[in-house]
Amino acid sequence: METLSFKSSFAQAAEDSYTNFDTVKEWKRETGGLALGYFPVYFPEELPHSLGILPVGLYGASGGVALDMATAHTQSFVCSITRSVFQMALQGNLDVFDGLIFSNICDVARNLSGITKRNLQKRYVDYIHLPINNNSSYATKYLNDEYLRVSAALEKLVGKKLETRQLAKSIRAYNERRRLQLELVNLRRSKPWLLDYTEWYSIMRSGSIMPVEHYVDQLQRYVSELAAKDAKAMDRIRVAVVGNFCEQPPLMLMKVIEDAGCYIINDEGLLGSRWLGNVETKGDPLFSLAQAYVQNAEPLTVRFHPDINKQSYIANFVRNIKADGVIFLTPKFCEPALYDYMIYKSTLDEIKMPYLHLEYEESSSSFEHIRTMVETFAESILFD
Repeated sequence: METLSFKSSFAQAAEDSYTNFDTVKEWKRETGGLALGYFPVYFPEELPHSLGILPVGLYGASGGVALDMATAHTQSFVCSITRSVFQMALQGNLDVFDGLIFSNICDVARNLSGITKRNLQKRYVDYIHLPINNNSSYATKYLNDEYLRVSAALEKLVGKKLETRQLAKSIRAYNERRRLQLELVNLRRSKPWLLDYTEWYSIMRSGSIMPVEHYVDQLQRYVSELAAKDAKAMDRIRVAVVGNFCEQPPLMLMKVIEDAGCYIINDEGLLGSRWLGNVETKGDPLFSLAQAYVQNAEPLTVRFHPDINKQSYIANFVRNIKADGVIFLTPKFCEPALYDYMIYKSTLDEIKMPYLHLEYEESSSSFEHIRTMVETFAESILFD
């Protein structure tokens, strides 16, 4: 069976989300609507969507811009995604967006909001403060109020009021996107030989820039055709990749991991797009959206939830997905990723699960040493 005839639209949209955003420009010309760029990991896309605003994820330039201006404003020891997004803001790549929004996923992202607002004073730049203590009885109300504040700013930006019925409709659209993405995640885990990582990544990343209705329609057909695809499995180990939840690793790096003898059956890239799961639309949809975030007991590195035991989680998770090993793929200078590495590796030692730790920057281009390390890692498992 010929590989899906329309998958090129995913690849084009994904490539476009690095620096050009031509997809966004075309959408704005056709609809006359506004666009909002948001910094990962998690952002409630339903809020701008319900007001007719196109939400677009800012996942870095993947090495596509020089960092000269950003380096003049930031320390040398902050992550690459922060500097590349700020560089794009300063040199005009993000001018297509009518607003930019950040959140408190880490100290660096928190401060990125401030320096962006200071340097782009004529642009709408906002900051959404997600709750720290999700076990508090007040957390849902707090987040609901924060969503109301952001919604009011978006209403002012677009010149119309948020309607409850329209927000519920938006939540249903993103519920469907999350459902289909999770279906693709499960298909990849059960039959990872059906698609390589580059194809997988383009499909997932394009969901952060394409209008959700169009994306869902394309993804529905893609998943159906992929499930019927015939392909032969190769003799590779099954690895879970952990740590790439915010700054995106170079695709060539992921290809090196695959070519070294690994099936990547799980990774955290673009995790926020599907992490929230299904959101209830009965009653007050805004409150339901806040409640879904607060009560979600699935681990998200940049979010603390006292009911989550990360040691038990990682042990159960790698067993459930039948992983042969774990690759910790952490961006340089990313403290949340390194904190999780310290937690997870002690548990993997206890259950005797092999693991390997690698570091990267989004602009990395030389991977020969990584190839050697991964080949050695894979061979040690295959021939153990």
